Amino acid sequence: MAYLQPPLTIISSDNNDHAKLSSSTTSARHQQHSKSSVESFRLPAATWFDEDQTHFVALEERIADPYESRRTSFTSGSLISGFESLITNTTDDPDEEESSAEFEVVRYQAFGLPRQNISKVNSNSSSEQRYHPFEDYNILDGGDDMSDDNSQEDLDTSHKTNNLSAFESAAKKAAKEHKNKSLVTEIAVSFQLPSSLANVENREEQSTSGNTDDNTTTDDDTTVMLARRIPILAKFSPMVNGVRYLALQYTPTMIRIAAVEGGQHHNTDKHWTIDISLDPNPIASSPKGLANFDLGSSMTFFNKSRDKENEGIITGTTTIIGGGIIWCKRANNVLDLIVVTTTSVLLYSINNEQMTKTQVVVLEHPSASFWYEPQSKTLVVGSYTSNLPRNLSESISEGMISSENMGRGNASSPTVSFPIAVMSMKTLFFRGDSPTFQTLPTFAVGTLREKTVEDKGNTPSPQARDGSDNVTSDDRSNVEENIIFPTEVSLFNFYGSIYCVEIGSLGNGHGIGLTELDNDSSCIRVRQHKIENLSMNSESVSVGAIDNLLCIISRENKVTHFIDVADIFSDDRRVPHESIEVSELAEGDVSIYDEKISFLAPSYFLNTEDQGLLYQVGISLPLVVKSAPPTACIIPFLLRRKASKDTIRSFVMERFSAAIEARDLSSLRQWLGVITTKYASNARAAKWDYESTISLLSKASLVGLDRTADVNTTSTVGEVMLPDSSCVETVTQTEMLQMILLPHAMAAVNDRNSEKLRFVSSLSVHYLIELERLFLIPCVALEMLVITLLLKAGEQDELASFLSARETQRTITRRRRQLDLPTNNRLYSENPGAAAFAETLFLIATNSETEPPSSIKKQLISLGTVILIECGSTSVAVKCLLTADQISEAIALCSKRSKANKDTAEAKSMGSQAKDFFRVAAKTAKGQKESDRCKSFYHLHCFLKQYDPTCFSLDKRKVKVSRMEDKNKSAFRKDISTVIVEQSVLAHEIRFPDELFSSPQYCRKFRSMFGYT
Repeated sequence: MAYLQPPLTIISSDNNDHAKLSSSTTSARHQQHSKSSVESFRLPAATWFDEDQTHFVALEERIADPYESRRTSFTSGSLISGFESLITNTTDDPDEEESSAEFEVVRYQAFGLPRQNISKVNSNSSSEQRYHPFEDYNILDGGDDMSDDNSQEDLDTSHKTNNLSAFESAAKKAAKEHKNKSLVTEIAVSFQLPSSLANVENREEQSTSGNTDDNTTTDDDTTVMLARRIPILAKFSPMVNGVRYLALQYTPTMIRIAAVEGGQHHNTDKHWTIDISLDPNPIASSPKGLANFDLGSSMTFFNKSRDKENEGIITGTTTIIGGGIIWCKRANNVLDLIVVTTTSVLLYSINNEQMTKTQVVVLEHPSASFWYEPQSKTLVVGSYTSNLPRNLSESISEGMISSENMGRGNASSPTVSFPIAVMSMKTLFFRGDSPTFQTLPTFAVGTLREKTVEDKGNTPSPQARDGSDNVTSDDRSNVEENIIFPTEVSLFNFYGSIYCVEIGSLGNGHGIGLTELDNDSSCIRVRQHKIENLSMNSESVSVGAIDNLLCIISRENKVTHFIDVADIFSDDRRVPHESIEVSELAEGDVSIYDEKISFLAPSYFLNTEDQGLLYQVGISLPLVVKSAPPTACIIPFLLRRKASKDTIRSFVMERFSAAIEARDLSSLRQWLGVITTKYASNARAAKWDYESTISLLSKASLVGLDRTADVNTTSTVGEVMLPDSSCVETVTQTEMLQMILLPHAMAAVNDRNSEKLRFVSSLSVHYLIELERLFLIPCVALEMLVITLLLKAGEQDELASFLSARETQRTITRRRRQLDLPTNNRLYSENPGAAAFAETLFLIATNSETEPPSSIKKQLISLGTVILIECGSTSVAVKCLLTADQISEAIALCSKRSKANKDTAEAKSMGSQAKDFFRVAAKTAKGQKESDRCKSFYHLHCFLKQYDPTCFSLDKRKVKVSRMEDKNKSAFRKDISTVIVEQSVLAHEIRFPDELFSSPQYCRKFRSMFGYT
């Protein structure tokens, strides 16, 4: 928790439009001490930034008024600024002390970010933002609002775009589009405190004495001014069971816990005090009184449980680490207070308005710092430990070996020295019910900080800047050993997992150490990442977490590095493990690399010069994508971002389109391998694909394309069907087809670009192979696109092999199923859309645009027939065969049907009637010899007698007969007359092709066989 010095002016005293102290946010029992229920918050005496709850905590400065002076009088000497007056009372009767004790009402507020109407900057529409990695600035004004006149003049930056930094440009654009917003009041409380805790005396020497007011007293030439006592730390708790608490740390050992908000059924007249120098147990008191440890403590010197109660506490040594007060709301709706000290971690629970000490975690080594991640309730405590071998450490401690002579070798050759101390990290998880917690094995950071020393004699001695032996973090440049500092360690939550981040690791400080803390598996995973030519000085480097990305912001180098831990910890070497570097290419008056811009973790920038402008930033995906190498597979990186699905998919399309236009098949193969691996781990995505790609079959066949229409390869084919949220981090087959393969295939066909057509064909084939390599079933639309592209690209041999392999695979799978043998392949009958896929195969085989060779046509028809039969659609197969003029195959297929009556009825309903067979036979007979024609019609007659005997039944129908050639016709009769003719049903429905038979004898014979007159 950061204490801002000087205090940040969040609320202006002369602006009544800002946050008010209203009755709805103020404790009802303390409203009597407020001047008005709508009184504005005065200038703060101190401000803290609580990164756990992401708000600013402010203590109102003390300004006495007549109401306060009449209520409480102050005399010279009544307040002692020393800490000894904060822990005990002066009389033995607590009731008497409480009635006579001096107290005062203090006011605290917490200011958070606005929840609605967040101003956003559209990076796609602003050319000024392309030079900076951040976008979506939320400008939160803590001072006076800008007037309309001034804001228009100040924010008109069109004439000086080239002189603005990207940060300044984006900030001004956001302020212009949406007026700066004030921080909202999340918490506003006023409560009683003893005067010695609420105020402190400031004595000033005066040359003359005069009249006194209610806020000053004079003693000769000394004036005592009362001001607010500023705690070391002030931290609000979450609301639990209708009660909120405020923890105030006044000394390195003492904490005051006050109940500041509560409903009608909750008691807020109770405070607790913890002073680990006297008693680690909480001592209850009234809000007006100080804690009496002599009366409140149950421990005595002769108490046998004293050692147990003082476990982890070394009197006179143990102190609270800076910021080491943590509120934690547990799963069983119990509020815990975690206090991190130099020797232990103390756990206190507040339940049913009672506060007790429940756990003590004793640290093996004195702690140097701690880190807490509030979302996962993870606490990591770091302690310095020796990094030397045990016998060497003992020799140094006994004075046998000087640490200055360690690592000194040959003076002419450089030596490598490792740090003599590392930081041992202890992890505590507070996710379960209070007071339980889980731990992980202890790990160390700072172990790989080697240092190459050229000349040992020129190395400065480890002294501070003032010449003393107290070396601080500011003097790290003068420290001989490269020891890790607490400021070089951070704790972040990425994708729901906890990571400990160490900057300055790996040799001379150009590396980043990442340690994943896996509570579920009770293990840790370590990765090291190296960034060349980047200074890792903790004074000039800020570490943040934005959109699940680790951001390394270097003021010295004026660059920002983005690291995705999911890629760093991935075992797939095809995924880039390098950071994405984004530089500030424009200079201006304001930049995130300026010293006046202070970084507040995890994703805020505070302008400390103006004291009022807070910037919340997000990732600018266009710039990050542009900064990434063009061959890097950042597709999974993009899919993990929190932007909208449409935005993410557009970046994926642009990335693929650029690689396709560059004909970079090597990179695309790696990308497809990464995408399919991720796709294989999501069963929901595969299921969604099987049901959604059927509608793409017609587009995948590339039949009937409008060659005059322009195809935009950077836009989708129609509206892209996006899967649900469970598939958001996966590129499905449907998306690959709609966004990438189909647009480029259609563009290549329209442009008659044979080179691009072959390239897209190779890309599609490789994608299908990658799916099958992982035992995934390619969707029917993808198979159709592969077949069509191979056919259009003229790859006949490869297409023939592909079709043969598909049919063979189907045969093997069917046979293994019959023998009850395991197989990862599916039959076509198990895939949705298989029947439609087979019908499309017939369409391609018979389409005049494709004009496949006879061998390919035969394979297409054969595969389509097999699929339809397997799917139980034999009647559809017969119909398709007839459409393809395959009369012999259709007859052979129908002849194999065992259930003749049922199947025949089904075939007729699907359009495969006797007249259809006769028509196809007549059509195919035109290309045959007369002898073959006779055989064909004879076989047809035999088949129809079995298939549909009713077609030969005689039927009398009216038939129109032409009399043009009748020589005996009367001149008064018409050329066409209607007569009643008795012939077969088939003869009534279709004309007999007399022209096919040159022999009248054969013609009359076949007419008679089929029932023609």
